[in-house]
Amino acid sequence: MSTPPPTQELSRLPLPPGSEGYPLLGETLSFLRAPREFVRERQLRHGNVFRTSLFGSPTVYMVGSEGARWVFAGENKYLNVRWSAGTQAVLPTRSLMGLTGEAHQSRRRLLVPHFTPTSVREAVPRIQAIALRHLARWAERPGPLTVHSAMGSLVFEVALSLILSDAQVDTERASHLFKTWTKGLFTLVRWDVPFTTHGRSLAAKRELLSLLDSLVAERTQRAEQPQDILGSLLAVRDEEGRPLSREAVLDETLLQLLAGHDTTMNALVNMVYLLAQHPEVRDRCREEQRGASLEEPLTLESLRALPYLHQFIQEALRLHPPAGSVSRVTTQDVEFGGYRIPQGWSVMLGISGTQRMEPWTEPERFDPDRMSAERAEQRRQPHCHIPFGGGARVCIGQHFALAEIGIILSLLLRGYRFELVPGQDLEFTSIPFPHPRSGVVVEFSRR
Repeated sequence: MSTPPPTQELSRLPLPPGSEGYPLLGETLSFLRAPREFVRERQLRHGNVFRTSLFGSPTVYMVGSEGARWVFAGENKYLNVRWSAGTQAVLPTRSLMGLTGEAHQSRRRLLVPHFTPTSVREAVPRIQAIALRHLARWAERPGPLTVHSAMGSLVFEVALSLILSDAQVDTERASHLFKTWTKGLFTLVRWDVPFTTHGRSLAAKRELLSLLDSLVAERTQRAEQPQDILGSLLAVRDEEGRPLSREAVLDETLLQLLAGHDTTMNALVNMVYLLAQHPEVRDRCREEQRGASLEEPLTLESLRALPYLHQFIQEALRLHPPAGSVSRVTTQDVEFGGYRIPQGWSVMLGISGTQRMEPWTEPERFDPDRMSAERAEQRRQPHCHIPFGGGARVCIGQHFALAEIGIILSLLLRGYRFELVPGQDLEFTSIPFPHPRSGVVVEFSRR
């Protein structure tokens, strides 16, 4: 891993190769149009570290395990989290996503108890019940099913149950507002007017916060809080006995909905696509569960007894990670790979590109067997399989997400048939999260 050289030596180092594109726009439009191709073309021309300009900021983009190691080790030292101006405008900024340093670590400590193995184990029956209800509804509806939309509703209800537990919420209305809000996470036009994506996103965010505010008002009247995320946020006190501000509680609740929804939902959509594209893998996953029924209660132990399903999930997360990259900002002039990166520049680490490089053999090929215990030497090499990020900001809910994915896929494979409808656009889009453009349209029915 690169280490900072003395200041006088650092000033003599070159910037990474590349181009900053047009004034103001930089190369943002080219990146948004085809992110994967954008990175590949520059990687071939410049190597695994190159300079560009994205979302109004000079940016160093890097791929590879060494870059991942450097980024994850630099948190709160020479790097901090950064979001584009458009994204930051619609994000809940007083949440874990916007906090840094000790404030970030303190908030993580507050949330960790909801993602322990014990908490995940207790949530399994609830997730199974929600999934069974949605899957049955999918099979009853006429015509083809768009998995992206249907899976979004399922995962949204799971997230609500973890965060708000017994709260009475108009799930359909909340889900619609949530989808409208998240469409504004990656937009260039930041006009807060009704006819723009950004304006609609901000309006949906305001309505969601108003909905959550009414729930918080009701909760604060209770003598005891339920054991859910909102309950923890309301119960916590600082060293002087002060609670979190109302705004921080609302922002964190909204963020946890986002964190518990979008990445998990898109991961599941991509996995359904891969199962449909590779019937031999789908059949092998089913064979592993031979004799199991939909009514049979699932547990963490029964999920662990499905090694091939686990291999499939890990390989799908390698080939199509839920988030294609992570973004940081330098807090001082730094060096990486023999190049100088000035203070205030963005640093983007390509998760997808990193997971499609050495030490993986034939990294573009989908092969769940590469995740088997017999071939674990590749998977165990540091920073080559990082679908949930790493370092101080590694995804706090990764084990919950893996359990949720395992439950939904297990039930799907046990009880239902799904075949891709011909003629749809299965090319991957990467913004805001990687998934096939069509949303994966299938003929769906009971087995």
